[in-house]
Amino acid sequence: MSYVKSSLGADEEILMIAKFPWPYHLVAWGALLLLGIVGVGIIIWMMMLVHFATTEAALTSRRVVYKKGLFTRETLELGVSTIEQIELHQGFWGRVFGFGVVEVSGTGEGQIRTHTMADPVKFRRLVTDARAQDRAVVVEQPEFNQEELRARERTRLQMST
Repeated sequence: MSYVKSSLGADEEILMIAKFPWPYHLVAWGALLLLGIVGVGIIIWMMMLVHFATTEAALTSRRVVYKKGLFTRETLELGVSTIEQIELHQGFWGRVFGFGVVEVSGTGEGQIRTHTMADPVKFRRLVTDARAQDRAVVVEQPEFNQEELRARERTRLQMST
């Protein structure tokens, strides 16, 4: 089971799990086929497969999650309500083949830079939508009429003397 799925909270749902783009898989298999005879290709292929299997980036209805590591685990999480900025980095080939890196910054020093992912524009759009959804939730405050407020203030002043 993935880290993201195992760490979901109550009423939290996964909106998107980022996948590695197909050119990265092509490079791994190309290294195996072209350099496998020498043995170096097997090592490159295995390292890339381990990286693919142990790195996760996801967006849930409440947070952006990034996890990496095989023997150790490093996780970074930013609540959707704390996100201040979203950056998308795509080079020429990223634009052509639809991959890139998303960088999400939160309040304070929180920052997540994802691995190169397929369809980063969709990820950014979903983060923006989740932020808008989170900010649309309005906490209702009880309304008091002026007489109630004055009576409460008088009671508070009487108790303090």
